[in-house]
Amino acid sequence: MNRHLPLLVLSLGLTTMAQAQDRIADPGHRGKTEKPSNEPRIPAGPAMQGGARVDLWSNDFSTPADWVVGHSGATNIDWAIGTGLSSQGGYPTPAILSTTADNGYAMYDSDAGNNTSGSNEYAYMTNATPFSTAGYPNVIIEFQTQYRRYNNEQTFLIVSTTNTDWPTNLNPATDITGLPNVFHVFAPGELTQGVSPGNPTIRRINISAVAGDQPQVWVRFLFVGIWGYTWYVDDVVVREQPAYELIMEDGFLSQTGDGEEYGRIPASQLNTTMRVGGSFLNFGFEDMTEVGVTLEVRDASTNLQFSAATSPTALAAGTSATMDQTVSIPTLSDGLYTGTFVASSAETTSEEDQANNTYLRNFEVTPLRYSLDGLGNHPDGYESTTSLGTNSWEEDPDGLMMFTYYPIRETMTVYGLEVALGSSTVTGGFLIASMHDTASVLADNVADLLGEGQPTDITEEDIANGSITLLFDDPVQLSPEGYYAGISLFSNTGAGHIRVLDDLTVPQPALASLIYLPSDNTVYTNGNAFAIRLLTDPSIGMAETRNDLGVVLYPNPSTGVVTVRSKETGSMSVEVIDAMGRLVHTTRTAGNATLDLGHVEPGVYLVRLRSAKGTSVQRLTIE
Repeated sequence: MNRHLPLLVLSLGLTTMAQAQDRIADPGHRGKTEKPSNEPRIPAGPAMQGGARVDLWSNDFSTPADWVVGHSGATNIDWAIGTGLSSQGGYPTPAILSTTADNGYAMYDSDAGNNTSGSNEYAYMTNATPFSTAGYPNVIIEFQTQYRRYNNEQTFLIVSTTNTDWPTNLNPATDITGLPNVFHVFAPGELTQGVSPGNPTIRRINISAVAGDQPQVWVRFLFVGIWGYTWYVDDVVVREQPAYELIMEDGFLSQTGDGEEYGRIPASQLNTTMRVGGSFLNFGFEDMTEVGVTLEVRDASTNLQFSAATSPTALAAGTSATMDQTVSIPTLSDGLYTGTFVASSAETTSEEDQANNTYLRNFEVTPLRYSLDGLGNHPDGYESTTSLGTNSWEEDPDGLMMFTYYPIRETMTVYGLEVALGSSTVTGGFLIASMHDTASVLADNVADLLGEGQPTDITEEDIANGSITLLFDDPVQLSPEGYYAGISLFSNTGAGHIRVLDDLTVPQPALASLIYLPSDNTVYTNGNAFAIRLLTDPSIGMAETRNDLGVVLYPNPSTGVVTVRSKETGSMSVEVIDAMGRLVHTTRTAGNATLDLGHVEPGVYLVRLRSAKGTSVQRLTIE
């Protein structure tokens, strides 16, 4: 059994998702945690430039003796420092892709500890030799990290000038307000998507209050929790804090106004308004004046389409503010659009690094597909992905379902789904496309269908293309409401695992994508953006000839005895698979066979024929 318990189980009776979650006010959280894949992630953004400021101390983990490691509580695992380190738990997290990963990095692998005691584990890593910040009252620490959060742990950075005042009673829920030398690496509620944004991500913390102008300083990385995942750290630097440093931390363009940001959207589904905004931070030690943000959305020819701006205001050192506005948008023609957020102030020309004053966000208007994910369209350097699939949970290699939410503003016809595949997908498995009413899915009733397609095998061509097209048996007309596009994944009991890409680049509401596990007949939140796209082009799939062995099943429905005929001759296998992916009957035939299925329970089954010329999968109902 999967030892990771669900964080949130859905049992809601909502007709649309728009009222269920607001990404901007509350980014949501994962409801079911799974094994991460080895899909590559691209860093979310560059490190802050040092400019003329002084680097006071740095360490790239090339020498393990530079650090003192230790542990206490319910663990016997320490931080490891070296090259080629990888987590060894049941849910391994890919190693950090830091700037100097080749010469060493640090890893704490909580997952490998199997801590089932219910008590916290404490694992720390402290620089062995102190460094000095004398003469520099304003200092920051910056480091590269990769971290996957479960639900009962916290990552701390602790600073000391004595090497003796380390707190001993921290827990994941500790309020650190009264602890000036304790900092969160990732604040409570920050990692709503379960993983740090990018591999690696850059963390910057102002440690001036405790470490400024000190003759000796130690820093400690501390993990506190109960059987989490893995935390990596590399390339630590302590440097002089800039006097003025304004950072545009993020930006959002919500077509629905409720948090969802669609990477591709037909013009007919665009609202007349868009909710826009983001957060910006004064990371310098001086107050800044006339601080404001402008947003310009331009087409691929750089023509301005619409804009927004905040009123100039003062922003105290170390504080942040947000932009959150609803703006009217014109009719947008097909094409790619770029939103550019720029934070500025009266002191902008005094900043050493003005590159991080800008944040970009893209979306495409297209009549061909409707997708929550924006994979392939994100600005350079922003895209971050993971994947999920039939080997994510040992209990569910077959029958796993994944859903992506789509609000429909004007009636539209959907002809099928396009699914982006992870690079670790192999042949041998198949998928089934389906369309669902939102209320049914949120009530765990995934069998209530608005439309469905035939089982479709994964081919080498699909893997090479990075996507597969799944057609519905009949076009599905969607009237204005909220819907879930779904896929069912079957690996043939592990013979052909399928991984579906999950776009982490843009934070999405918790209900934006969902996971159904057949082992417990329950739907879980996922958030993020599964790359399950609506295909709205009526010409999609007109030339499809895949899986055509000319197979006929009759009678269908049947009370138990079924005849299987194929226009192809030659030896082929016949497999009957139940809804859980279990093989209930198998035989071989030269093109015609009679199956006696009187021993199986009534229900819907899949009949799969394999030959040297191809594969065909069809549904069979036993009454």
